[in-house]
Amino acid sequence: GFTETKKLDKKAHEWGTEYTVDQPATFAADGSKSIHCKNCETISEAIAIPRINSVKISATACTYSGGVKTPSVTVKDANGNALHNKTDYIVQYASGRKNVGTYKVSVTFKDNYSGKKTLSFTINPKGTAISSLSKSKKAFTAKWAKQSVQTTGYQVQYSTSKNFKKSVKTATISKNKTVSKTVKKLKAKKTYYVRVRTYKTVKVNGKSVKLYSGWSSAKSVKTK
Repeated sequence: GFTETKKLDKKAHEWGTEYTVDQPATFAADGSKSIHCKNCETISEAIAIPRINSVKISATACTYSGGVKTPSVTVKDANGNALHNKTDYIVQYASGRKNVGTYKVSVTFKDNYSGKKTLSFTINPKGTAISSLSKSKKAFTAKWAKQSVQTTGYQVQYSTSKNFKKSVKTATISKNKTVSKTVKKLKAKKTYYVRVRTYKTVKVNGKSVKLYSGWSSAKSVKTK
């Protein structure tokens, strides 16, 4: 009993154009992708997917303006190439993003990439400026422009040094309606540099924190 077995024609490899992700790239390691043959289990030579190197936000701090803040996100791989929103990752912003506070931005990787990164940014209150400084005996009185929107209060800082490098004192004014502060028990006939900023107390992760505006430009006064 001799039976002839007909040799099957081995089909030629037929490569598609679509890559299959064999291992997505992460923050820690490169991934790999390859083209699979449509007719058999063979795969082409694997191509590396460079690991995720950096996820950055265009601004970690903004100033309150009444509008929604949406800082952009930039993602780069280990070769310095930019990855793309919606193709390589999805960006989700916390809701609101108008009022003074801290907001989360989550970046979730997909397809060629795997991983998640959470960034955050802060909206700080709008600043104010010193409107007048008047001197008295071993004292001065500072007045500033009222800034009550999204503001809890103010801080007045004074120093004998122009660049606020030494002997700096700070007074906190906890009401946004109060727009003047008299500082006493100073040295006579001495020049003091004075500046002001606003703050708002907000809850961040369940804790009360003060978020500050930038300092105003300083003005000087010489005590009597």
